[in-house]
Amino acid sequence: MSQVTIRFEGPEEWENQFEAVNSLLDKHTGTSDYPATKSLPPIIFGAQLTGEAIAELQSLPGVIVEIQEE
Repeated sequence: MSQVTIRFEGPEEWENQFEAVNSLLDKHTGTSDYPATKSLPPIIFGAQLTGEAIAELQSLPGVIVEIQEE
């Protein structure tokens, strides 16, 4: 498991992928309720994800997943 920060390339990508990101977070962690900045597009942080979950998020166009170093 790795802690990640999830960003979007821009507001349009956020609009297009936000529901898919929330769905994947819920599927892999049981919740999509993570802290996020109020900026547009928001930056989501604090999720602990498996390699499989990270790969699924990275496959979404416009979604950037940054793995936090320990």
